[in-house]
Amino acid sequence: MNHQSVTLPPGPAALLPVLVALAAALLVTPASACPFCSAVSPTFAQEIAQSGAAVIATLVEPPPASALQPNAEGPLPKGKFEVVEVLKGADVVAAAGLTGAGATPIETIMLEAQPVGTTFLLMGVEPPQIVWSSPIRIGDRAIAYLKKLAGLPEKGADRLAFFLGHLEDEDDTLTRDAYDEFAVAPYEDVKNLADRMDATRLLGWIENPKIPANRRRLYATMLGVCGTPADAERIAAILEGKGLAAEQPEIRNGLDALIACYVALRGESALDLVDTLFLERAGGGKEVPFTETYAAVMALRFLGEESQLVPRSRVLASLRLLLDEPKLADLVIADLSRWQDWSLIERLTTIFKEAKSDNIFVREPIVNYLRACPLPEAAAAVRDLEQIDPEAVRRAATLAGLAGIAAATPAGDDAAANPAGDADLAGQIGAVIADEDPADGNPGRDPSSPLPPSRTPSTAPAGDGWKRVLWGVVVLVVAVVTRSLLKPGSSRGRQVSL
Repeated sequence: MNHQSVTLPPGPAALLPVLVALAAALLVTPASACPFCSAVSPTFAQEIAQSGAAVIATLVEPPPASALQPNAEGPLPKGKFEVVEVLKGADVVAAAGLTGAGATPIETIMLEAQPVGTTFLLMGVEPPQIVWSSPIRIGDRAIAYLKKLAGLPEKGADRLAFFLGHLEDEDDTLTRDAYDEFAVAPYEDVKNLADRMDATRLLGWIENPKIPANRRRLYATMLGVCGTPADAERIAAILEGKGLAAEQPEIRNGLDALIACYVALRGESALDLVDTLFLERAGGGKEVPFTETYAAVMALRFLGEESQLVPRSRVLASLRLLLDEPKLADLVIADLSRWQDWSLIERLTTIFKEAKSDNIFVREPIVNYLRACPLPEAAAAVRDLEQIDPEAVRRAATLAGLAGIAAATPAGDDAAANPAGDADLAGQIGAVIADEDPADGNPGRDPSSPLPPSRTPSTAPAGDGWKRVLWGVVVLVVAVVTRSLLKPGSSRGRQVSL
């Protein structure tokens, strides 16, 4: 990969066009399959497709041991490899003299010691002068796996069925690749695989504390498609933390997907438990960790888009519970607007007027809700609120434009209005994170704390992991820069680089 440096223009005003362009590019990212997953790295199939040549090769001459020492100087160490089998680009490899009698060995950078005869996957770009990747060590299972990739359907449940057999494979490299394939496939393909999934096995993986949170999210999403009411009861016990052994608290990581799974299996009535555990805060001095409430909101967003699972009106009823806690109201106001719940004009206007220094951030999303609302009383409310805090109204307009927040779609039935994957959903600032989700613990703050130190919203549920992190950074910087401008007077060993 060519490494390119990007020089940003000086000053906050000059920085805005760059950030807006970057944000616009991120908004067109196609939706990922698992609503709560993000690919850890490009899949083998993706990388092979993007390469000009891909070969299985054995190491015939490792780099000198001295060149692998931490304090070694000089050029990067290189190993020599002999091609065993060509997976892609046979003509290119042959033209380079890398196969057949008297073949020239491939020479490429190698940064770890391995014995002669070890097998690797090598991928090359820019033929005819092929530039080879760093070697990826593979065993017999991986070789058989790689050979089958080219013969798979390009998409659909039949493609996913192959990778289904490699989830939690004995070769962890294949486990990670199979996970990534599910993470980038359309969610509809996951649903169409339901009759080929083993719910008992999925539940076992979910309840295994050694399973990473990102994979638990996938398995919970899959179980929500193929599980039974009995499985729902097991998931409910996890949500409530009942009967967990000392080593099992980790199985609640991935709480957003577990909540969505439970509701998908139990239906509308399951939201009563979700409300009680994670959303109801009024009275009794009840404290719910912010990470858990946030996870519940992420699950509700998914359920609201997949409106055939539960009525969207019921999802909205759950979201409205957070309006009882003004410090959390901004988490759900954009969702209420997107799903055209215009019953809250008076209530949100009151929250705006009563906002204090510790929840002043709620004013901008309230203004954007009112601007999206087609009712005349909403426009009147904006004029009224502008008299109270004109700067908040100005910031709301600026941030809405930068984040791509569009007006609500025309009224229609729940299944048709603003379907999942719509650009407006991707453009909302407050949206879902997968692996970077604070539901897994957010470094730098106490995960048991009921409120975060900052209410800066996060990123969208769709897209590759690095794009989602970058989008979050863009939103944060845009918000900071904009506020500054408006003040009076003011992998598998592989690397990705920007």
